[in-house]
Amino acid sequence: MRALFVGPGEGSTSSWATIKASAADTGRALGLVVTTIPQGDSTPLHVHHDEDEAFYVLDGTVDFVCGQERFRAEAGALAFLPRGLPHTFLGVSDPGARVLILLLPGGLEELFTQTDPARLDQMLRDHHVQIVGPALTT
Repeated sequence: MRALFVGPGEGSTSSWATIKASAADTGRALGLVVTTIPQGDSTPLHVHHDEDEAFYVLDGTVDFVCGQERFRAEAGALAFLPRGLPHTFLGVSDPGARVLILLLPGGLEELFTQTDPARLDQMLRDHHVQIVGPALTT
């Protein structure tokens, strides 16, 4: 294992996210992604069986649902979504909210560079992510 230093503007970048640290970089310890959640965007309600997920809001506003709780997170807020609990999020601010996403352990961050729907579905299965409900709406 070695130290990892990633400077501003560095990382693996897709059209909508930058992976600042991957499982490969950290011995699977964590994955770290910076992305923007556009206003109105939400993932389906889902459960991670293998990873904890934390969102730190850098700019804008995001609504989170985890279990039976709903939380509005503005810049400077943290949402920790533990494995095993159904969760989702919704971009609230216009044009979007910039967030830092921490995945523990790493591996699932690779979803953020995936554009092939079939590969994305396979990655979700490989990481034991289960879709359990619809996306969040206002």
